Amino acid sequence: MKKILLITVLLTIFSLQAQVINVNPDPNGEPWYVGGLREWTAADSAYVNNLPKLKLPQDYKDELPAAIDNSQQPYFRPIFSQDGGSCAQASGIGYNFTYEIDMERGVAANQFEHQYPSHFTWNFLNGGVGNGSLYFDGWAIAEENGIPNLAFYGGMSYGGPTRWISGYDAYYNSMHNRVLETYAIPCDTPAGLETLRQWMNDHMEGLEVGGLANFSAGATGYNMGYLPPGTPEAGKTVVTQWGTQVNHAMTFVGYNDSIRYDFNNDGVYTNDEDINYDGVVDMKDWEIGGLKVANSWGTSWGDGGFSYMMYKSLAEPVANGGVQNGTVYVIRAKEENNPLLTLKATVKHTSRNKLRITAGVAADTSAVVPDFVKRYPLFHYQGGDHYMQGGYSEEDKSLELGLDITPLLSYIEAGEPAKFFLYIVENDPYNQDDGQVTNFAIIDYNGAEEEIVYPQNDIPINNNGITQLGIVHTVDFNDVAITTNELPTAELENYYEQQLQATGGQPPYQWSLKLQYEEEISQQPLTELEANQLEPTSNDDGYAELELAFDLPFYDEVYSTIYVLTDGSVIFEPQFEYIRSEDNIIDNKTITPFGSDLMLYPEQGDGIWYEMDSESLLLYWRTSKFDNPGFDAEFALKLTSEGQIEFFYGDEMQNSSNWACGISRGDGQSYQIPEYSGDYELETDLQAIFQLPEFPLGFQITEEGVFFGTPQETGSWDITFMVTDYNRIHATKVIPFTVGGTSNSENNIPVAKLRLYKNYPNPFNPTTKIKFAVPNQFNEANLKIYNLKGQLVKNIHLNTALLQQGYVSWHGKDNSGNSVASGVYFYSLQAGNMQITKKMIMLK
Repeated sequence: MKKILLITVLLTIFSLQAQVINVNPDPNGEPWYVGGLREWTAADSAYVNNLPKLKLPQDYKDELPAAIDNSQQPYFRPIFSQDGGSCAQASGIGYNFTYEIDMERGVAANQFEHQYPSHFTWNFLNGGVGNGSLYFDGWAIAEENGIPNLAFYGGMSYGGPTRWISGYDAYYNSMHNRVLETYAIPCDTPAGLETLRQWMNDHMEGLEVGGLANFSAGATGYNMGYLPPGTPEAGKTVVTQWGTQVNHAMTFVGYNDSIRYDFNNDGVYTNDEDINYDGVVDMKDWEIGGLKVANSWGTSWGDGGFSYMMYKSLAEPVANGGVQNGTVYVIRAKEENNPLLTLKATVKHTSRNKLRITAGVAADTSAVVPDFVKRYPLFHYQGGDHYMQGGYSEEDKSLELGLDITPLLSYIEAGEPAKFFLYIVENDPYNQDDGQVTNFAIIDYNGAEEEIVYPQNDIPINNNGITQLGIVHTVDFNDVAITTNELPTAELENYYEQQLQATGGQPPYQWSLKLQYEEEISQQPLTELEANQLEPTSNDDGYAELELAFDLPFYDEVYSTIYVLTDGSVIFEPQFEYIRSEDNIIDNKTITPFGSDLMLYPEQGDGIWYEMDSESLLLYWRTSKFDNPGFDAEFALKLTSEGQIEFFYGDEMQNSSNWACGISRGDGQSYQIPEYSGDYELETDLQAIFQLPEFPLGFQITEEGVFFGTPQETGSWDITFMVTDYNRIHATKVIPFTVGGTSNSENNIPVAKLRLYKNYPNPFNPTTKIKFAVPNQFNEANLKIYNLKGQLVKNIHLNTALLQQGYVSWHGKDNSGNSVASGVYFYSLQAGNMQITKKMIMLK
């Protein structure tokens, strides 16, 4: 069968961070820019892996039409031509976000005030020089602080690639236009494709209108042809193969199950023959069915800005012309979002990429620093070395901005005074630039609008430091609260589920767990190692796999293998991650004693060594900064079978401020950053100790608040649950949970080793609970309590019943029944020749 080749763009392949290029073969036509995607990093892979995957419910079996074209919906804005390398924001914001929020509101997207600009987000992300971005980057800004419509912004790309809009009203308009959720849909299998088709049909919610999806592919070296005569949509353009370098973002707007293309030139269209001769019949062999693509290259591309792409490209790897990761990404938007509390400030500075502008809160009105500082994905060392508005005039040095600080209400009591902070960090070690806070206020929208103004103006920004300005105000808001007070007892090895309840705030609610390690700062000399050296995949940005000789509990999971990064972290997936800042730590599941841009120079004696037995692992880094072999970094990490984590730092640690440390579950909720993280100079022999929070193995909670699992051990736990309302105000509550019963012998789960857990509460007065686990071969054990002099205070004999119970309570009395004094005590679990000892404190 004859095919007419419309376009085969054959250009030199540029790196992803190379200059944006125009691939339109017509020099007088609309520019077709590619190169607008920033380099995909391991951190992006981790983010995508953590995105919720949209899957069809088992009972969702709606019959689908043979074709859907959502570009015909009133919520799809007209085709436009992107400016520069803004393709990710043009597709993710210009098309997808505009469509989703207009659909929620039932308004037409052909109106200026119902469209949303690519450049509001892109100009925070492009480095001030037109670099690329990803659609996730823009959606994060839209989720945290919103996007103004075109009426406020002035146009899709008004002001060019460096402009930051100034004016509180524009930012306040932004706060009403928000992304609600982001999902991934793996589409490289028929099941994944079915999910995408259902999404395009009705958002998988039974709606009358379906959704769009974003994807990335190679737009240099791609092949475009025509759908053959005599077939559905004959004569329309179709992309038969994308380029082999991913450098462009686009939007799927619909599908057509009937279009066809004869890839193997046999004159027949099939989906059930092995046309690529790999011995397997799968989607890579399909010649029937495809998706409709909307591009941001104006109406001269394809058919008025649209083209088809065959389903086959979803399954093909990028090297064979497929889409990136075989995955598409979709969003849901909020129909409305009404901020309850905002921050307004005018900031003047000569280099905006040296600033991080954010907000914090303290419940104590006399506090000089906030208890909590919120992270925002904008005003975060972004925009390049420009004045605040991106121009060159004196006026461009000043920017009036607005931040939605409603989530800070999570950390205070409604109706009680609190202190709200403007929090600015300047990173300017050479004192090259300066600035000031011209004015600052918070605006309370609970009831009648009230603006509370900071009493001073023109406050200098502290050079290479932190500027904190606080306003005391009482906010009367409708707080969310968890109403569940207790959980029914679960039975060992029997499936369990319980719905938690909340009230107040603004439904719907989203539930999660908050797991907090107990942290202690101490002093302990670092132990240097010289044996058992690891061999990472690369001395720069490499990792080494290490199989543990014990099971490592970390938060609510257990691991037998870890991956040690050259950049000073331990992670749990076989890949390198960029974990070099506190934000990186919070976003990743990681244990990071010293996260920075490090590199091993073996010729300088650098390396990573370890020492391990059946109870613990000690990792030791001796390393340098990237491209700076003269920098000395020496630190260690200890992990134990009980889940205890310890950081150590050597005497030869060279001073540096460009680093971070901490532990994180990677969910944005459960993490700990020690106070010394990022300090320029560390104390001698500094040690940080993190004690594992107690949590029942096998349990989790759904976003809808169903706590479920199959208990694997008996005992009692105090579990911290978190609920977040539609305004992103959250509340936490500790609820006791007990697992009782005994194991069936045929399903018995043996205890393999002696375990002694941290007592709770600690410090205590006068009662504390001590949990333990003793190997099954023992039918008795002893729990002995000693004072600081090593004198035995209390001996608790653990008989079979107590061993099965798994815990005892000590009421602060000695063997004679006398109450003991305040102070430090040691409790030691002894079974046979095995023994574990821990420390606790009684405070009266």
